[in-house]
Amino acid sequence: MGRVLSLIGVLALGLGSADATIFPYTAVCQQINGNITSASDVIFPVQAVSYQKQTQHWFLTSDQNPSCVVRVGSAQDIARVLQIIRETQTPFAVQSGGHASNPGFSSTTGVHISLSLLDQVVLSSDKKTVELGFGQGWADVYDKLEPHGLNVVGGRVNGPGIGGFTLGGGYSWKTNQFGLTCDTVELFNIVLPNGTITTASQNYNQDLFFALKGGKNRFGIVTSAVFRTHPQGRVWGGLRIYPSTSIPALLNATRLFQTENKDPKASLITTLEGGPLGTTALVLMLYDGPEQPPIFGLFDGIPFLTSGTLPNRKWTNFIASFPAELKLNLRGTFASISTSTLTARFLEAIKNETDSIGLTKSLKGGMTVSYDIEPFTRYGVHATDSAFPHADSPLPLNLYFSWASSVHDEYWYSRMKESLAFLKQVAIEEGIYSDSFTSYPNYAISGTTAEELYGEANAKRLREIRDIYDPARIMDLAGGFDI
Repeated sequence: MGRVLSLIGVLALGLGSADATIFPYTAVCQQINGNITSASDVIFPVQAVSYQKQTQHWFLTSDQNPSCVVRVGSAQDIARVLQIIRETQTPFAVQSGGHASNPGFSSTTGVHISLSLLDQVVLSSDKKTVELGFGQGWADVYDKLEPHGLNVVGGRVNGPGIGGFTLGGGYSWKTNQFGLTCDTVELFNIVLPNGTITTASQNYNQDLFFALKGGKNRFGIVTSAVFRTHPQGRVWGGLRIYPSTSIPALLNATRLFQTENKDPKASLITTLEGGPLGTTALVLMLYDGPEQPPIFGLFDGIPFLTSGTLPNRKWTNFIASFPAELKLNLRGTFASISTSTLTARFLEAIKNETDSIGLTKSLKGGMTVSYDIEPFTRYGVHATDSAFPHADSPLPLNLYFSWASSVHDEYWYSRMKESLAFLKQVAIEEGIYSDSFTSYPNYAISGTTAEELYGEANAKRLREIRDIYDPARIMDLAGGFDI
């Protein structure tokens, strides 16, 4: 709300002489406004409600005040916008769903490009593939595919957008069965930094196809992608909440699930959440079938506080049971490491970190201290040649901290990095950390290097690809990881 009030104050001044200082790229925005078609539009700060809606992120720390928002409705208009950006060297951002956790990754003080008008869901004639526009959320896609009895390998909750999720790799409820979301992409439609409209697939621009599978937004603006579909029936699953007294048994069950589960239709996430009164746990469970499978019997004897696990429910209802919509006034970030398996000592170290940080979080304005444990099966058998290497089936651990005030930004970023370093050391000592494992791009904290994201060989390959498709480094004007 603070940002909106500050904007209203500026607008009350009439956007006169202060405009060039507060919104320094207004002239560029006006040039764009005069060169795009009616398929797109430009939203200026004076249009406060629309302006805020189009620039809003899941984390307040990811917000900035751009000089304008350009809602692009066609690849041709994106090409026109990029031409002006290239000529004027104007900073810009590209936003799909707004779940980027790192400041400036999908926000800017320059030209904010919103993909929200690109919301097509177009099935092929044989219904084996579907083209998805990159400006919508996964819940929208699932709703549109459900009447056809079809699904795609996509996001696990409502909020994240198609674009950033897919370009970052995309861990899914269906990963055990089909791989990451990027492994199921047949073709990307992209506007290159020089304005060329083209595609990338296994048969055309193969190097670019590789780069877009985990390489994020470094190679152009992707407008849509063609994904493989699969039949979708009813599912079993939901959410259980556990008290602190159940956590030792819960972590043991999670470890056994990871080592013993052989059914790729079963998947779960165990989340530890720390607080002044102790650590509690959330377990999100899915079986891609109508009834509970035997493997989830590992959890049946563990006392829980509430349970939303239900049999024979629609996929869309299952997804809707995990709220992850935009939350205003949160500052926060993610961070991640990966391991080859889960050991008792490593899980105990995660619990201890959650306990200790959660116990004192309120002293530094902390709101969320969360560790997500994701015990996948050997999903690497489905891996394709991708910028984000995952053929060895690394298990991502996601750290998620949020806090209330900018006064505590430095503390929480530092504390998260300390926790990450500690857990990595425990993993090394346990023999479950490999130098081949990299940080999952959609969880990685700001400042993560290309080598840490992709490994040395892939980082080198990505730089070579960038030099082919973006020799003028136009995409460096947009936020994101530096490769």
